[in-house]
Amino acid sequence: MLYTKIIIHYDEITLKGGNRPFFERALLFNIKEFLENVEHGEIYRDGGKFLVSINKKTDLENIKKILKRIPGISNFHFAVSEEKDLEKIKKKVVEFLTSSDLDETKKTFKIEARRADKKFEYKSPEINAKVGEYVLENTKFIVDVHNPDLEIVVDIGIKECFIYFNKILGIGGLPTGTTGKLVSLLSGGIDSPVASYMMAKRGAKLIFVHFKNRTIGGANDGEEKIQNLAKILSKFQGKSKLYIIPFEEFQKEIIAKIPAKNRMIVYKRIMFQIAEKIARKEKARGIVTGDSLSQVASQTLENIEVIYNSANLPIFSPLIGMNKQEIINLAVKIETFEISIIPYQDCCSFLIAKHPETKAKLEEIEKQEANLEIDTIIDKTLSEIEYKIF
Repeated sequence: MLYTKIIIHYDEITLKGGNRPFFERALLFNIKEFLENVEHGEIYRDGGKFLVSINKKTDLENIKKILKRIPGISNFHFAVSEEKDLEKIKKKVVEFLTSSDLDETKKTFKIEARRADKKFEYKSPEINAKVGEYVLENTKFIVDVHNPDLEIVVDIGIKECFIYFNKILGIGGLPTGTTGKLVSLLSGGIDSPVASYMMAKRGAKLIFVHFKNRTIGGANDGEEKIQNLAKILSKFQGKSKLYIIPFEEFQKEIIAKIPAKNRMIVYKRIMFQIAEKIARKEKARGIVTGDSLSQVASQTLENIEVIYNSANLPIFSPLIGMNKQEIINLAVKIETFEISIIPYQDCCSFLIAKHPETKAKLEEIEKQEANLEIDTIIDKTLSEIEYKIF
């Protein structure tokens, strides 16, 4: 059986009321952009769904991988199309069911009619009955309306009818770019790529920022690892920008003037200050971090309050209530885990004290920071940094 269409459904977008057309246009644009280098035909809207025309040259496995990663897509199906004529529809369903491509273990079926075209001469229960009866007479399949092996959808669209089954799940959420830009702090660990993915799924367009320890040098300086993480995340949001921030000067200044127990807190406060400057430059509305409450010393409630106080933009921490195993499970799902666990001594590791502060006080931290020449170093660093596009 040669598939002719891909039927793409969304769910959350339908709840957007008067703003629904905005989200639909964004999702349609994103689908076209993601499929730019894949063989396919016209991509268009039909009622409350999107259609992608395909042919025998279309790489179905590749297109399936791409669609499964696009935020905003709830599910999709590979389908065959037919004229909106009930006799032709009945024959096409039987042809579909007797196709050599069908799993031979499937024995029972149910017809599920849907009508985007409410002017079609038959209502859904009539379509179910008439098509079901024809299938019973012309195949060995048995009806089971409660737990069928196959739920065959007969979808009466605006211009034509589509027949499909085997729902393929997408990641849901909202189309990339519909909720605005955010700067995402991307470390070499497990958490931050997962946090980025979760915010991308909520419609945010992410600008990635990584703080690099240049005192290590050599082939394992971590930059390739970070770039590979950015490349994977770009598969979920499309074209992506990555800033690499050199850390060496900050490290020297903090080690020289800040007590060991507070170094990580001060560093993270500086990190947010730099991220905010990049956010202003990129017209982003907030900062994303991979913090999980009390997972490490710097993530106690007291320390988080002091660290986040350094930024004037909203801080988004989508992992804040998740445990490590939950985060790992998501990292495996989005295929960042294997890269994240590659050994890499990031800049934070140089500041971890034997007995770090867990209940920082803002007044004390600000007093210690007054001895730093951070503004000068930040301005110098920002004048030199470059970014990469993926």
